[in-house]
Amino acid sequence: MRYLSESFAVGALRRSASIEQFLGPAFHGDRRGIRWVAIEPRRNGHYAIVLYLSWDVGGEHLRDLLEFPPLDPDAENDGDVLAEVDDAAEAIHLAEQLTDAARERWANFGVAAEDYLDYVTSGRLPDPLTKQAAIEVVRTLVASGGGDERTASWLLDGLARRTGCLHITDMIYWPSGRSRTAEEIIDHAWSCTPIAL
Repeated sequence: MRYLSESFAVGALRRSASIEQFLGPAFHGDRRGIRWVAIEPRRNGHYAIVLYLSWDVGGEHLRDLLEFPPLDPDAENDGDVLAEVDDAAEAIHLAEQLTDAARERWANFGVAAEDYLDYVTSGRLPDPLTKQAAIEVVRTLVASGGGDERTASWLLDGLARRTGCLHITDMIYWPSGRSRTAEEIIDHAWSCTPIAL
């Protein structure tokens, strides 16, 4: 089983083992990246919530996330400590509040690479993301009716972050959005401002 129940995740942290979760796409200018979060026990008894933004240089045969360079070439460190708390369960809840981590997707350290592989094979946007490629992604999402929820989430998150169109999901799936063509949706999205990281 890939994911940990909450009690197993808390138990792992209390045994001084880190847990992690792959979050999906991120962008820095034209550079395509990924986001993942880890909860790392510290020697002082605290638990650090660390957000990693890495350049997406991997693939099927390169998926050790710790080996990926930072998404921002000027970054001074590998991950940003978002918070430190002294309770394992609180660390999990806080990590979910500070990032878009999901309760049911925490895994032992190193296992997020498996989710990254799933992302590479089904949820990663084309690179470079041309307007025509984005139109094809929208057509795929519409045709599948959302299909696999996690894959659709990665694609939608990627489109929103890459274009800056925060309501692209509504444009694709809400009844009023269904009257728009994929070309009209992407024309609108292309006029938005991309989201930094």
